[in-house]
Amino acid sequence: MAHDYSPLVSIITPTFNQERYIGDCIESVLRQTYPHWEQIVIDDGSTDGTVRAITKCGDPRVRCIQQEHQGVYELGRTYNRALNLARGELIAILEGDDFWPEHKLSTLVPAFIHAEVVLSYGDTLDVSAGGEEQQRMTRTARLRKSLPHSVLFNDPIGAATRYMLLAEGTGLVSPCTVLMRRVPLEAIGGFQYVEGLPLTDYPTFLELSLKGKFFYEERVMGYRRRHSHSVTVGFIDDISRGARTFSHVFIHKHRGEIGLTEAEVERIHESWSASEYLAHFSGGRSLLLREEWALARECFSKALNPRYPFVFLAALVGYLFSWLHLDIERLMRLVGRADLREREAKSSSSA
Repeated sequence: MAHDYSPLVSIITPTFNQERYIGDCIESVLRQTYPHWEQIVIDDGSTDGTVRAITKCGDPRVRCIQQEHQGVYELGRTYNRALNLARGELIAILEGDDFWPEHKLSTLVPAFIHAEVVLSYGDTLDVSAGGEEQQRMTRTARLRKSLPHSVLFNDPIGAATRYMLLAEGTGLVSPCTVLMRRVPLEAIGGFQYVEGLPLTDYPTFLELSLKGKFFYEERVMGYRRRHSHSVTVGFIDDISRGARTFSHVFIHKHRGEIGLTEAEVERIHESWSASEYLAHFSGGRSLLLREEWALARECFSKALNPRYPFVFLAALVGYLFSWLHLDIERLMRLVGRADLREREAKSSSSA
């Protein structure tokens, strides 16, 4: 790392009732080999021991801000509250149930020596509630391996935008790996709030893709914990629907700037239609864990489309298991996916 470039990194960590995980999250920040950081933990009205676990770390660089419960549909406003409190030139996201490898900041910070870079990111590894690493590469990671340099690095500016507008492109930039330059983030109005969308990362990264280049590191830069109470598991239908709506609004607003052809717009619309079946399967899987058997069957029924064989077979199994009042997590684990069941979490900070 260049010794004359060591900007302060402000790490924004929203958390709610994550007593079991927040310790690993903070410990992974404390273990960073890059020392110039602050962590702003926004506790969204937790009712368990989350706040005690935060304050236990005793490091003055970790600040705990408590607020009345706002919920996941207000995440954009929660993030912007933390942004207003942040002092750093660079902004990172690390949700309270996720964690980092110790070299994450020292690897990604140097990319911002280049003024045209607005965002840096890397690969993500999914882990179970107990911290066990998923053996099979995620679909997003597999797709990322086949993408050209121009998309991964958004060079020229807008190259990544086209891909991110596709349903399969929404996960190009994983929030638990990202670093952003503060000035362009504030120039787009901060973290984007989209009504009805229980996340802020996708619309924010999409807007930033028109402001500068990206830097991509192919190594794992973040660990995403998958469990039944995570936002991406419990709100998959609303996430899919909201992201699709936002992508269409974004196209209408920026189509001329991006230079999309009619064929490209049609391809984008088709990709979102196909993604609905995977979202229905994921929703059914979550409902099985909550023992909402009838609703799970309804979700799995919507995912039964022979055009997508893997999703079709998985949804068929889920449908059958809903009648048996069983979840499918053991089977998902056998095929290399993270087990979503909430079990005793083991320490993951050494990962």
